[in-house]
Amino acid sequence: MPVISTNTAANSALVNLNRNSNAQENFLTQLSSGSRINSSADDAAGLAVSNQLQADITSLEQSSRNAAQGQALLQTADGALARQSDILQRMKSLATQYNSGTVDDQSREFINAEYEELVRQIDLVAESTQFNGSTLIDGTYNQNFIVGIEASDNVTVNLTSVNTSSTGLNLSETISLSNYTVTTANVERTDGEDVSLTTTLAQLTAGSDIGNAGGTLAFTAIDINGDTDTTDPVDIPAPTFTALTGASTIQDVLDEIALVVNGAGEQVYDARLQDGQIIVELNNGDIIDPDGDGVANAALTLGGGTLVTSTINNFTANETFDDLRVIDNSIAGVSDARSTIGAYTSALNTQGENIVTQIENLTSAISTIVDVDIAEAQTNFTNAQVLTEAATAALSQANDMKTSLLQLLS
Repeated sequence: MPVISTNTAANSALVNLNRNSNAQENFLTQLSSGSRINSSADDAAGLAVSNQLQADITSLEQSSRNAAQGQALLQTADGALARQSDILQRMKSLATQYNSGTVDDQSREFINAEYEELVRQIDLVAESTQFNGSTLIDGTYNQNFIVGIEASDNVTVNLTSVNTSSTGLNLSETISLSNYTVTTANVERTDGEDVSLTTTLAQLTAGSDIGNAGGTLAFTAIDINGDTDTTDPVDIPAPTFTALTGASTIQDVLDEIALVVNGAGEQVYDARLQDGQIIVELNNGDIIDPDGDGVANAALTLGGGTLVTSTINNFTANETFDDLRVIDNSIAGVSDARSTIGAYTSALNTQGENIVTQIENLTSAISTIVDVDIAEAQTNFTNAQVLTEAATAALSQANDMKTSLLQLLS
């Protein structure tokens, strides 16, 4: 029915024109942005998922940098250990030379001077090897590296077992002729303060390995020449003497130990206080082996009498002291440290490669959700463009229909 008050055809054409025009604009936006989702209205669920995946990728990208920085840190530590290994090789050479029978005392002094400097260099490397303010090889480094999306995705680099200072490697400060015994007694003050030479025995804790007043300091005889007669001038007698009063100091203990002489009247022991230990050395080239089994034994005992503050315990005999053996052990210790660092480096490298794979896969997942199919979008855009043009033409025709009807009134 032809009417002029309502242009139904034009209204219908206008609705289709708007719909097709909006579709054309949407497809054009997709083509220009390369993204299928340009607003939450396009795909709310897809937008939420893609945002979470993008957050994961951002975290993984930082984790990748964490792993790379961790590897750089470990390479710094490994490089320092390599230098220490070189130093220890030179120290081994010097100790070998020092123990040669063709070297005189003055030459040994020169050798010792270089050896002492090398020990200082060992400590300097241990103290100065740092990464961003953290010291790496002094037995204190222990940190986590996040190498994933969650905080629990981490590699713990624990280098507390890596202490390659001279103390950590048990290196002596100077070279000595090999095959002498070191015995030690740990001492600790009851008030927790550092032990010094003026510390009295009454100030020592019950856990100290040296007792208090009223005891005797006894030395076990050593049959050096193996003739079963310990009274020879070369043998060390087993003197027993009253040891120390309640007010006696650690210095008094050291002095008493230094008084022990062999049958020739020669001093037998050297004693000193070092890092909370009383260290006693036998410097004549023989091991302290009272029972003759070839294993170093404690020759020093402090016993008898009534104690005031602590239990009297034996000095603890270490293995026969041998600079060559100690240096070999230090070289092995540095190698073990490098092995530990190598294991952590491998772990971080593996995680770094895993992170790259995760980023690749997550990026691909986001692409399937967000990225537009160009061919499909172009086809859709062309269809919408044709429909828009058709709707425009239809709207024009619908408007012309009313004009034609007006001719009936003329």
